[in-house]
Amino acid sequence: MSDTHSRGSSDGRASSEASVGNGSGQPGVDREEIRQQAAEVGDELRDAAQQQAESLLDRQKAAAVDQAERFTTVLHKMADEFERQEQPYFSGCVSELAKRSDAFTRNLRERDLTTLLEQTRDYGRQHPALFLGGAVAAGFMLSRFLRSSSQDDMRSH
Repeated sequence: MSDTHSRGSSDGRASSEASVGNGSGQPGVDREEIRQQAAEVGDELRDAAQQQAESLLDRQKAAAVDQAERFTTVLHKMADEFERQEQPYFSGCVSELAKRSDAFTRNLRERDLTTLLEQTRDYGRQHPALFLGGAVAAGFMLSRFLRSSSQDDMRSH
């Protein structure tokens, strides 16, 4: 009997803990329901933020693909110019660089961002010196590009 009595009182305590009274004697709002609603709202907010971030990254990726295609075009023109000037060594080097740039651009265009980040991380781990050197070279090229762009803007105004 004490088992039944203690179970009954614990069940009563659990049910009174599960609902919050509103002071008028009417049943209150279930705490578990509130938790569930809060979790759903949190999930919706996280999903919306993730979609916005992915959209922004996709736009940035499209801009990067566009720039990479332009860079590849410049490399091909450079290789052609070296060939025209009968400098086969430089033409071959730049032509090879243009081919690799083509492959990079194609890879960038066709892969999703998660895969690209994983590949970049793996490459950085496998070839840290090349990765760091490439990052420095890319930074140098970017600074030169930005500097020349800002000078062009100043001249046009």
